[in-house]
Amino acid sequence: MKAFITTFTISISILSFLFLGSCSEQQPSEPSVARVNAIAIHDDSGRLAKEFHVRLASQFAVTENTDSLFNKLAELDARYVVWSKTLVKLPGTACNHEEGEHHHHDHAAEAKLEELSDEELLELQEAIQAELMMIINDFDVLVSPK
Repeated sequence: MKAFITTFTISISILSFLFLGSCSEQQPSEPSVARVNAIAIHDDSGRLAKEFHVRLASQFAVTENTDSLFNKLAELDARYVVWSKTLVKLPGTACNHEEGEHHHHDHAAEAKLEELSDEELLELQEAIQAELMMIINDFDVLVSPK
């Protein structure tokens, strides 16, 4: 009987330990400053890209296809299309497509991004945004009154 009580007491102690241990949920760690900044830059790049694309389309609409400006706009559009493929969904972020917007993700690219440190992800987002800013600047120079 003494062995039964001892075994019972040990069993209860182990179960209590396991139960209490499983109830204390580990809080997910807060994202680093670098990751928060990378996400903010990514979101800002998406916003800037949409605004630029609207401006580019508006300029196309008022430019004759025989005008030399039309070919330069087409070159900018081609650069923008290539650039837009670099702006992929960041790991751990939710989709943020608007109603009716094409829903496609490059899962292979997203998987590669998961291998980057937060600092590397930030550097990459800064470089991606810098490339977009060059395209936007070239557009502004192109359409500015001379």
